Amino acid sequence: MPTLPERILTLFATYHIRREKILVDLDALYAPDVRFVDPFNDVTGKDRFLRINENLFKRLREMRFDDLALVGEEPHFMLSWTATIESRLGLTITAPGVSEFRAESGVVVYHRDHWDVLSSVAASVPGVRKLYPRLTALFFER
Repeated sequence: MPTLPERILTLFATYHIRREKILVDLDALYAPDVRFVDPFNDVTGKDRFLRINENLFKRLREMRFDDLALVGEEPHFMLSWTATIESRLGLTITAPGVSEFRAESGVVVYHRDHWDVLSSVAASVPGVRKLYPRLTALFFER
């Protein structure tokens, strides 16, 4: 039987093609009191976590994860990825990131997504794409 990290890797790899079944998959892999943190959310509880994912399906045309690399094993492991997020409005964002997982008793109790929202969005919006490097240079270059 695959380990929990291997099952999470498979879930991310098939997220875009198992869209209708992903909530069932997540439900089986996450603890009732899971804490989920990303740049937009910090929630505790599987119901809230599943609702976030359900809302993503409604708002996005597609979300896929590529360039997957699994590091570590239970109870603490990470998965690096490149997400491609396509909105229903046609905007596509590509964002590299890492998901950090902590597990107890074979289920995820903590899931944190680390990714740079600002530069990922800025690189995807034509007008902002040109302006963003100039703005960051003002603050971060010597």
